[in-house]
Amino acid sequence: MNENQLKSPQHNTIRTVLQVGGPLFVALGLFLVLVGMVSFFASFGSFAPPRFFWCAFVGMPLLFFGGVMCKFGYMGAVYRYIAGETAPVAKDAVNYMGEGIQPGVKAVSKAVAEGIIEARQEQQHQQ
Repeated sequence: MNENQLKSPQHNTIRTVLQVGGPLFVALGLFLVLVGMVSFFASFGSFAPPRFFWCAFVGMPLLFFGGVMCKFGYMGAVYRYIAGETAPVAKDAVNYMGEGIQPGVKAVSKAVAEGIIEARQEQQHQQ
C-alpha cells in the first residue's frame, strides 16, 4: 500500500499542530502545577489558605493533554527510530537461526528421502 494513501490531506498540518502545541501545553501545564504547589507549600508557614492552589488543578489536565499531543505528534519519528534500531538485530537473529537450523533440516530431509526410497523398494519387491 502506498504511504500517501494512508495520509489524509491535512496530515502534515495536524502533525505540525501536535508537535508545536504539545510542548506548549506541557510547559504551560508544568508551570501551573509548579505555581499551585509552591502556593500550597508556602501557605504552611502562615495561617492563610493557599492563594494559587487552583493552578495545580488547571495545570494537571493541560500537562496530560500536552503529553498526549506530543505522543501522537512524534509517534512516526519514534517508530522509525525503533525500526532502525531493531531491524539489524532481527536480521542477524534470523540469519543465525537459519544457519543453526540448517543441519537439522538437512537431517530431516535426508530421513524423509530415505523413507520414500525404502517404501518404493518395498513396493517393487512385493510386485
